[in-house]
Amino acid sequence: MGIVVSSLIAVIGFLGIFDLNSDYANTSVLPVIASEWVYLFLLLANLPNLFLLLWLQKHPQAAELEIRICFANLAVNAILSGFTLYSTQEGSGYFFELVLMMMVICVFPYYKAGHGLSLVALSLLMISAIILVNHVQVAWQDAYDLFLFYVIGQACIVLRRYWFRQSSWYNYILHQANGTLFVSSRTDKLTGLYNRLALREDFPNYGKQEVGVAMIDLDDFKRFNDNYGHAYGDLVLTRLGRYLQKDWMNEHLRCYRYGGDEILIIASGLEDGDFVKKIADFSS
Repeated sequence: MGIVVSSLIAVIGFLGIFDLNSDYANTSVLPVIASEWVYLFLLLANLPNLFLLLWLQKHPQAAELEIRICFANLAVNAILSGFTLYSTQEGSGYFFELVLMMMVICVFPYYKAGHGLSLVALSLLMISAIILVNHVQVAWQDAYDLFLFYVIGQACIVLRRYWFRQSSWYNYILHQANGTLFVSSRTDKLTGLYNRLALREDFPNYGKQEVGVAMIDLDDFKRFNDNYGHAYGDLVLTRLGRYLQKDWMNEHLRCYRYGGDEILIIASGLEDGDFVKKIADFSS
């Protein structure tokens, strides 16, 4: 957004200089400061900042530093918005370029609470001071409209922050839901181990490295189901799954429920012999 603001205000500066050199340009209403200087100030304040922000995109720095750079530039532009009164030509409105600049400042960036208000107040104080110092006769309707514009600008900042926070919250909830769905689709509900879908998805990664593979099953598991019922057999598998999750599964070991009572264990990144020793301890 800092890049967008600097770019648009630099365009206002370029177009202002172009307008002053056209055959239709009139004399300035307030010749205290030459109109050319006003537009040069806009360019000098925004072109270096634009190049700096483009450089920061390729060479990121601390986020807080980047935010402070952008906010400092916005504060300078809020002050310069008041100086655009000096570029007003005879027969034109006093506040047109101020409105353009403040629209860009108020609508595009996201501000923390209070920061946007400070920029609006800075611009309002600057234009009020210039009007009073130069004794500019502003019609009541124009002054009233300008005040309403600042109120609307502040409302845009508040709404922009609200909508941004809401959309960010919804995106976070959606991301969490997608993550939960992804984990659920790869997890066997009974044992809590990975399922065969997860094995198919993970298999290409195992083909790129040296791995250890073991298949384990429960002896006489059918007898549990026949003598005590399937509910008891499910309880046995559940407890096995909890044991493997607690004492086995880590960044080097993954356990997949391959069949009814068959568990596939794949090891990667272990020292030679460690996996065999662990399997031997488990079997005993």
